[in-house]
Amino acid sequence: MRTPEFNDDWFNPNADLPYGVEPDEIRTAIEQFYAFYADLNQFLMCEDHGRIETVLRANNALSDFIGNVATEELAQASDSLIINQKQDGFPDILPIDNETYADQAYEIHHGGDGIETKCSKSSGGWQAHNNEEAWFIVFRYERGDPEDEIDEMDPIRLVQVLAGRLNADDWSHSGRGEDSRRTITSSIISSGMYKLRSNPVYEDPAAITGRGTELVEYKQRHAQFDPAFADAHPEFVTE
Repeated sequence: MRTPEFNDDWFNPNADLPYGVEPDEIRTAIEQFYAFYADLNQFLMCEDHGRIETVLRANNALSDFIGNVATEELAQASDSLIINQKQDGFPDILPIDNETYADQAYEIHHGGDGIETKCSKSSGGWQAHNNEEAWFIVFRYERGDPEDEIDEMDPIRLVQVLAGRLNADDWSHSGRGEDSRRTITSSIISSGMYKLRSNPVYEDPAAITGRGTELVEYKQRHAQFDPAFADAHPEFVTE
């Protein structure tokens, strides 16, 4: 069985993170997620249950699994963070030194401080239920072809971890009619995407997306921390 590995070239040690969180703690969260994922798949395959990717066939279920584990691992890796103890509370991870949160045993329905996490295969268009103002960390992943043989299937890989503080203007809100049952959603618009893509913590250069001058800017920024990419693409190296 193939297992994913952390790629040092894709790691940005100078990423901007809030609440005293260090980029190395993101590194630890990724490594621990990979270790958990490999151990879980080894167990499932030994018991002839397939892989987690074949057990959780729906993309949203798989994204929830990856996001939940990565979020838990980040909270455990950081001395300054704790998981929100309220199920479906906002945000997902809380600063441990917030006295108001501590008085509520970190069981917060909706708080102003903290980090909300998202996990997706998509390169953009990430959604929430409201136009939220908070720090966001987005875990973007790729998975192997579900039609491949179990033993030969490429593993799940995190290809981008992006961070940024979004405000209400970085979202578009989609309401619903009086008789509609459609889920109310808000989607991150171009200004929010720019904030996130401008602050990669971990990034496969093949996963960089954007248009025009912004795409050039993203690649120039990537070349500042990825020596292999800089050597292969000197046109993006800036002084």
